[in-house]
Amino acid sequence: MNPTNGVRTEYPAGADGVRAAAAAADHGPDGSTVSPAPGSKGLHVRMFSSFSMEYEGTTVNMTRGGGTKVEQIFARLLISGEKGVSKRELIGSIYGQGQESGADLNQYVNNLIYRLKKRLLLWNMKGASISLENGICRFEASFPVTVDAIVFQQLVERGLALTGTERTELLEEAVGLYSGEFLEEFCTELWVIQKDHELKQMYFKACEALGDDYCRSGNYHQARDIYHRAALLFPFDLWQLSEMDCLIALKDYDAAYAVYQDTERIYDEELGISPGEEFSRRLHVIEKQSMHPARRLSDILQPLQEEYSDGAFYCYYTDFLHFCQILARIAERSGQSLFLLLCTWSMGRGSRSHPAGSTLESRQMDILKDVIGRVFRRGDIYTRYSSCQYLIILSGTDRENGAQAFERLRRAWSRQEGAQGELSYSMDSLLGFRQL
Repeated sequence: MNPTNGVRTEYPAGADGVRAAAAAADHGPDGSTVSPAPGSKGLHVRMFSSFSMEYEGTTVNMTRGGGTKVEQIFARLLISGEKGVSKRELIGSIYGQGQESGADLNQYVNNLIYRLKKRLLLWNMKGASISLENGICRFEASFPVTVDAIVFQQLVERGLALTGTERTELLEEAVGLYSGEFLEEFCTELWVIQKDHELKQMYFKACEALGDDYCRSGNYHQARDIYHRAALLFPFDLWQLSEMDCLIALKDYDAAYAVYQDTERIYDEELGISPGEEFSRRLHVIEKQSMHPARRLSDILQPLQEEYSDGAFYCYYTDFLHFCQILARIAERSGQSLFLLLCTWSMGRGSRSHPAGSTLESRQMDILKDVIGRVFRRGDIYTRYSSCQYLIILSGTDRENGAQAFERLRRAWSRQEGAQGELSYSMDSLLGFRQL
């Protein structure tokens, strides 16, 4: 390829060259991605999280001209760099393997390439073109082109091959570039899924290498920052364990316990399970190390105080189970009645069903949580049981009063702004279950 008209996304193999590439990819001093300075030369492409571009310092309005397939084909060409992509592979990427039965897919792709060329003119990218030679399609430009995903790969590959300060600097820059999953708007496409997996594994390797290097040198604060950011991006990939280990090494047991609590909340709300045995082991270490003798009883009682509220008490499901067991023991001795009420939300008969975890369902459950907290009594306890249900412990009541309490909830729900659908319930004695 003629270097004067080829897309320039490849950089020198040396550390300085790769570092220059990262700078061109709009990498901030704090490890975050930032907008290019006004007048920044060339095309800057972001593919982590959403797909966006800036040309000559100005954001490209990608909605002008329409056509998500045109954007997808452009993304496919950009990530392929100078080597390009075969037309056959391009057809498979955009249309799948023959899913347009009887259609002239070759003509469809030709049409998309033609529309992409028109959009390059619309975006005023002078010196940019799409070439097709020997069945290989490429994006070519006379100006510099930087793609964050390509720069990220180069930084990680080069950083992992080095040692010492250069390794740390390159991997830090790579981790800073990675801001989320690859091309989220095209996340159902097979080629995007495959590339996303490849980039995610590279991000994991970079985080592990950086964290290990920092821990070996005793720099637990920076290691913790690496693990914390990874945990925010991927909360179910156990990065919190490494974050807690760093905080334990720093003897910051309160912060380590806060990480455990936050992880427990996420697992409970999203998966309905507890974090697992490894987290329990860290919790045991935290509890053992943070148990210091109290000088007076008031030191113990102060953290137990809560902001006063007339409504029911909300807790996570794992805590709710402990409350059930404790209250049942108390009720067995005192003779107090104890009922468990299961409240279920649905769209109602004749309404179009929505999948579990849909935006509508999540919104309605947030509204219902607020209404339950206001309607039920201060001594009642409730938790989220499933994507459409709440469990409520009713103490000191009977079946009739429990039904009346649900009716109050239903009326308050019907008056709540934004509430949709229907509520139903089932209820039984918690003591009866324990005896069984």
